[in-house]
Amino acid sequence: MIKKKSVPAAFILKKAVFFMFLIPVFFSGLSAQERKKEDIVFSADSMSGAAGKKNASAILKGNAKVTIGKLVIKSDSMEISGEDYRYVNATGEVTGEDAERGFSFSASSMNYDREKEISVFHGPLSFSDTENGVEISAGMLSYDRNSETIFIQIDVVLKKDDMVCSAAFALYRRDQSLLELSGMPSVVNDDNEFQADRIFVNLDTERITLDGSVSGNIKDSVKKEKEGTSTETEDVSR
Repeated sequence: MIKKKSVPAAFILKKAVFFMFLIPVFFSGLSAQERKKEDIVFSADSMSGAAGKKNASAILKGNAKVTIGKLVIKSDSMEISGEDYRYVNATGEVTGEDAERGFSFSASSMNYDREKEISVFHGPLSFSDTENGVEISAGMLSYDRNSETIFIQIDVVLKKDDMVCSAAFALYRRDQSLLELSGMPSVVNDDNEFQADRIFVNLDTERITLDGSVSGNIKDSVKKEKEGTSTETEDVSR
């Protein structure tokens, strides 16, 4: 617990066990419950940094952990900085989850802006959308928690059930279960394979829309009917 007294401009703390700070953040126009969700709690084996409303910064080393509302981030080391500790930069075996939003992740590094609620992950990385049953692997991923939009790039592979989507770039709208693929995209579903300049996929209905130079390999329809599966596709190439 932090005692109510002045904090020195600079400090260095080291302990054999972790320590913890609770930094309340207040925004005008928000209820007490909403403000509480924006609190930041962090812990580590050791810490060094400077305290101040405008230029707060801290470097966490060893078993670093930051909790922001329901979002939990863990890594080998972390730096939190900016006004009211706005920015969180984690490196080295980064893992975390948000039980409320329904996702978890692992990456080589992560940058999080608490004000804009945007996370940027660098890979190799994996992002598990547990709420929608979607698994993503890539080299880079940017997630906007406000719009529930995820931009993915570099060796993108997205899986849901038996559907595997791959591309150089992808835009995934979580709240709508809509996926847009570009950069040599392909979709494999129930042994059917589709390729085009751009591919649009409704992950809930498995409706696939192909745009541009289209090619595909369709499984025998009679055999597919016997197996009781189907995939709806639309070719919008010109």
